[in-house]
Amino acid sequence: MDIKLNAEVYRIGVSIGLLTVEDIVKWADAVIDQSDAPPYELIELSLSAKKKIDDITLSLMEIRGDFNDNDLPPKIILGLLNEYLNRPEDIASVIEKMDKLIKYLSDSDEWIVMEIHFLSDGYYLAEKNIFGDLKEVHTDLKEFLLHFIDYTKLLS
Repeated sequence: MDIKLNAEVYRIGVSIGLLTVEDIVKWADAVIDQSDAPPYELIELSLSAKKKIDDITLSLMEIRGDFNDNDLPPKIILGLLNEYLNRPEDIASVIEKMDKLIKYLSDSDEWIVMEIHFLSDGYYLAEKNIFGDLKEVHTDLKEFLLHFIDYTKLLS
Protein backbone atom coordinates (compact mmCIF):
# COMPACT_ATOMS: atom_id res chain seq x y z
CA MET A 1 0.00 0.00 0.00
CA ASP A 2 1.43 3.35 -1.03
CA ILE A 3 0.14 5.73 1.62
CA LYS A 4 1.50 8.83 -0.14
CA LEU A 5 -0.23 7.95 -3.42
CA ASN A 6 -3.50 7.33 -1.59
CA ALA A 7 -3.11 10.57 0.36
CA GLU A 8 -2.62 12.48 -2.89
CA VAL A 9 -5.73 10.90 -4.43
CA TYR A 10 -7.74 11.81 -1.32
CA ARG A 11 -6.31 15.35 -1.34
CA ILE A 12 -7.33 15.94 -4.94
CA GLY A 13 -10.63 14.11 -4.45
CA VAL A 14 -11.69 16.29 -1.54
CA SER A 15 -10.44 19.43 -3.30
CA ILE A 16 -12.68 18.86 -6.33
CA GLY A 17 -15.69 17.74 -4.29
CA LEU A 18 -15.58 14.05 -5.18
CA LEU A 19 -14.62 12.85 -1.71
CA THR A 20 -15.65 14.08 1.71
CA VAL A 21 -13.88 14.67 5.00
CA GLU A 22 -15.69 11.58 6.25
CA ASP A 23 -14.12 9.54 3.42
CA ILE A 24 -10.67 10.74 4.47
CA VAL A 25 -11.26 9.94 8.13
CA LYS A 26 -12.47 6.43 7.21
CA TRP A 27 -9.40 5.89 5.03
CA ALA A 28 -7.05 7.10 7.77
CA ASP A 29 -8.78 4.83 10.31
CA ALA A 30 -8.44 1.83 7.98
CA VAL A 31 -4.73 2.48 7.39
CA ILE A 32 -4.15 2.91 11.13
CA ASP A 33 -5.93 -0.39 11.80
CA GLN A 34 -3.64 -2.17 9.31
CA SER A 35 -0.42 -0.60 10.56
CA ASP A 36 1.72 -1.52 13.54
CA ALA A 37 3.19 1.98 13.72
CA PRO A 38 1.02 4.42 11.77
CA PRO A 39 2.49 7.79 10.85
CA TYR A 40 1.50 10.66 13.12
CA GLU A 41 -0.07 12.48 10.16
CA LEU A 42 -2.58 9.65 9.73
CA ILE A 43 -3.54 9.76 13.38
CA GLU A 44 -4.06 13.50 13.00
CA LEU A 45 -6.25 12.91 9.93
CA SER A 46 -8.23 10.30 11.79
CA LEU A 47 -9.12 12.93 14.37
CA SER A 48 -9.93 15.70 11.89
CA ALA A 49 -13.66 15.19 11.29
CA LYS A 50 -14.43 18.77 12.31
CA LYS A 51 -11.50 20.46 10.58
CA LYS A 52 -11.76 22.66 7.50
CA ILE A 53 -11.02 21.13 4.12
CA ASP A 54 -7.98 23.39 3.68
CA ASP A 55 -6.47 22.07 6.91
CA ILE A 56 -7.15 18.49 5.88
CA THR A 57 -5.61 18.92 2.43
CA LEU A 58 -2.55 20.38 4.12
CA SER A 59 -2.35 17.35 6.43
CA LEU A 60 -2.64 15.04 3.43
CA MET A 61 0.23 16.87 1.71
CA GLU A 62 2.40 16.39 4.80
CA ILE A 63 2.19 12.61 4.66
CA ARG A 64 5.66 11.36 3.84
CA GLY A 65 6.43 9.05 0.99
CA ASP A 66 7.11 9.08 -2.66
CA PHE A 67 5.55 7.60 -5.74
CA ASN A 68 7.10 7.55 -9.15
CA ASP A 69 4.30 8.86 -11.31
CA ASN A 70 2.70 12.22 -10.51
CA ASP A 71 0.24 11.56 -13.33
CA LEU A 72 -1.40 8.73 -11.38
CA PRO A 73 -3.61 10.56 -8.84
CA PRO A 74 -5.71 12.47 -11.41
CA LYS A 75 -6.10 9.30 -13.48
CA ILE A 76 -7.24 7.39 -10.40
CA ILE A 77 -9.77 10.17 -9.76
CA LEU A 78 -11.06 9.84 -13.34
CA GLY A 79 -11.44 6.11 -12.74
CA LEU A 80 -13.39 6.78 -9.55
CA LEU A 81 -15.75 9.11 -11.41
CA ASN A 82 -17.09 6.03 -13.24
CA GLU A 83 -18.91 5.09 -10.05
CA TYR A 84 -20.76 8.43 -10.01
CA LEU A 85 -21.96 8.36 -13.60
CA ASN A 86 -24.96 6.08 -13.47
CA ARG A 87 -27.66 8.23 -15.10
CA PRO A 88 -27.70 11.14 -17.55
CA GLU A 89 -28.73 13.32 -14.58
CA ASP A 90 -25.25 12.76 -13.09
CA ILE A 91 -23.47 14.37 -16.03
CA ALA A 92 -23.41 17.91 -14.60
CA SER A 93 -21.79 16.79 -11.37
CA VAL A 94 -19.16 14.65 -13.11
CA ILE A 95 -18.34 17.40 -15.65
CA GLU A 96 -17.96 19.92 -12.81
CA LYS A 97 -15.50 17.64 -10.99
CA MET A 98 -13.54 16.97 -14.19
CA ASP A 99 -13.30 20.71 -14.89
CA LYS A 100 -11.82 21.18 -11.41
CA LEU A 101 -9.45 18.25 -11.96
CA ILE A 102 -7.80 19.93 -14.94
CA LYS A 103 -5.46 21.97 -12.73
CA TYR A 104 -4.05 18.74 -11.27
CA LEU A 105 -3.19 17.23 -14.65
CA SER A 106 0.35 17.42 -15.95
CA ASP A 107 1.48 18.81 -19.29
CA SER A 108 1.87 15.26 -20.58
CA ASP A 109 -1.87 14.76 -20.10
CA GLU A 110 -2.86 17.38 -22.66
CA TRP A 111 -5.10 14.87 -24.48
CA ILE A 112 -7.08 14.37 -21.25
CA VAL A 113 -7.50 18.13 -20.80
CA MET A 114 -8.69 18.48 -24.39
CA GLU A 115 -11.17 15.62 -23.97
CA ILE A 116 -12.53 17.13 -20.75
CA HIS A 117 -13.05 20.45 -22.54
CA PHE A 118 -14.74 18.65 -25.45
CA LEU A 119 -17.09 16.80 -23.08
CA SER A 120 -17.78 19.92 -21.04
CA ASP A 121 -18.62 21.91 -24.16
CA GLY A 122 -20.76 19.06 -25.48
CA TYR A 123 -22.68 18.97 -22.22
CA TYR A 124 -23.28 22.74 -22.30
CA LEU A 125 -24.53 22.65 -25.89
CA ALA A 126 -26.80 19.65 -25.28
CA GLU A 127 -28.11 21.07 -22.01
CA LYS A 128 -29.06 24.34 -23.71
CA ASN A 129 -30.64 22.44 -26.63
CA ILE A 130 -28.20 24.06 -29.06
CA PHE A 131 -26.55 20.92 -30.38
CA GLY A 132 -26.58 17.22 -29.52
CA ASP A 133 -28.40 15.49 -26.71
CA LEU A 134 -27.62 14.53 -23.15
CA LYS A 135 -27.84 10.81 -23.87
CA GLU A 136 -25.03 11.10 -26.40
CA VAL A 137 -22.93 13.18 -23.98
CA HIS A 138 -23.55 10.58 -21.28
CA THR A 139 -22.34 7.82 -23.61
CA ASP A 140 -19.24 9.80 -24.65
CA LEU A 141 -18.45 10.61 -21.03
CA LYS A 142 -18.84 6.98 -19.97
CA GLU A 143 -16.52 5.84 -22.80
CA PHE A 144 -13.90 8.43 -21.80
CA LEU A 145 -13.98 7.49 -18.11
CA LEU A 146 -13.69 3.78 -18.91
CA HIS A 147 -10.09 4.47 -20.05
CA PHE A 148 -9.24 5.08 -16.39
CA ILE A 149 -11.13 2.34 -14.56
CA ASP A 150 -8.02 0.17 -14.16
CA TYR A 151 -6.22 2.98 -12.33
CA THR A 152 -8.61 2.56 -9.40
CA LYS A 153 -6.88 -0.76 -8.63
CA LEU A 154 -3.88 1.28 -7.46
CA LEU A 155 -5.96 2.81 -4.69
CA SER A 156 -5.97 0.78 -1.51
